[in-house]
Amino acid sequence: MKKNQETGIHVKEVSEITGLSRQVIRKWEDRYAIISPKRHENGYRLYSMEDVSTLMKICSLRDKGYSLQQAIHVFKNQKPIHSVVQETVSEYVQTLLEKGYNYDEAGLLLLLKQAHHRYGLETFLSNTVKPLMLEIGKMWAEGKWDESQETITSLVIRDFLVQIRRNFDVAEEAPLILGCCLPHETHEIPLHIILLHAMMHGSKTIASGPSPKLSSIEHLVQCLKPSKLLLSATTTIPFEEDPKLFEKLEGIAERNPGTEFYLGGQGAFNQEIFLSPKRVQLVYTVEDILT
Repeated sequence: MKKNQETGIHVKEVSEITGLSRQVIRKWEDRYAIISPKRHENGYRLYSMEDVSTLMKICSLRDKGYSLQQAIHVFKNQKPIHSVVQETVSEYVQTLLEKGYNYDEAGLLLLLKQAHHRYGLETFLSNTVKPLMLEIGKMWAEGKWDESQETITSLVIRDFLVQIRRNFDVAEEAPLILGCCLPHETHEIPLHIILLHAMMHGSKTIASGPSPKLSSIEHLVQCLKPSKLLLSATTTIPFEEDPKLFEKLEGIAERNPGTEFYLGGQGAFNQEIFLSPKRVQLVYTVEDILT
């Protein structure tokens, strides 16, 4: 890294150090005032090592599970507004990974049933399903699993969670929560996990399939009239495919004022700096939706 102590560091080098795009760095600077670069006489921003350190600390907090707003709050106040709970991983996770690696659908299903019966639904979701999905994603990203291993294992897990939802009894008069992936989003499991949490809190739930059209989402809202719509974005692909997607969601929410609109998922969190929510609320936990 080339740095002149009197002039500072250029945004290109800050981007390389932190892994943040130049656009994101400038957005964070303008919107949250967490860094204060100087200006060169030619107009270029010049960042200090303290600015770089601040950005890296914010990134580190986000990696631990904080939303951007939470991470900034923690950094500014030097104390968390929420503790990031580290769940104990169940002993089934490693064996489930071995079954998935060997395409053993029957073995996967049996172990999922055993873990569910042993721990109960809430703990099963937190100590088995969530860490299992994180490990699968890590294995696939590192090239240790091929696409077929990831797909087959994920399908077994998804189908198991769907079956639990279908057999979950809730009161007929319970409020309805509709869950939908965003267009071009095919990862359904996080959505089913959240809907199961909502059912444990007394809500009825309905889930659409992966990658629905926006028109289909609005049609479901108009037909079912849910009290709440939960939109899931595990990846940033929906926003990359349609840069106007969030504005279109805001339009749907405006046309359907009887339903509360929520958007969550890592893909949404990674885009939040570019979003200006009005009717669609960004949420980070199940409690944000239920309360």
